[in-house]
Amino acid sequence: MADLPCMPFWTDAYLADTQHLTTEEHGAYLLLLFQAWRSHDCSLADDDDMLARQAGVSTAKWKGMKAIVMAFWTLDKRRKRWVQKRLKIEREKASVKRAKARDSAATRWKGKEKGDANALRTQCYPEPEPEHIKKPNGFSQGAGAQKKSTRQKILEVFNDA
Repeated sequence: MADLPCMPFWTDAYLADTQHLTTEEHGAYLLLLFQAWRSHDCSLADDDDMLARQAGVSTAKWKGMKAIVMAFWTLDKRRKRWVQKRLKIEREKASVKRAKARDSAATRWKGKEKGDANALRTQCYPEPEPEHIKKPNGFSQGAGAQKKSTRQKILEVFNDA
């Protein structure tokens, strides 16, 4: 599983920036965003064969759409990696948030014995119905006729026959 399996996605900003893309280009761009999100440095290798595979298109199709799709990315020539600025910022925010949550949990449970959680009794055994809701015959307001037992149903079948 990915280090950060949940990626924030700002639909309004995405649609504003990508209205000119075809459906296939949208798909390729999104798949590349997802692949970059899963990598530890939030980037993609500068390898057209690999980018085509990650985008889910043939190499020939990729050559035709690369300029349009990769216009959202910046090539780090020193590392030979493609980086998407907004994605990298969101990943850094998510990493910081995850680290804070992990540290808070560690602090909260420090020194406490680990074991199974105890369920709250009210989750398994609901409170009795308040007296003001009950009907005089003992049934609650939502109840209809008294339900017949299996024995009563069987006896009715034999009596009808």
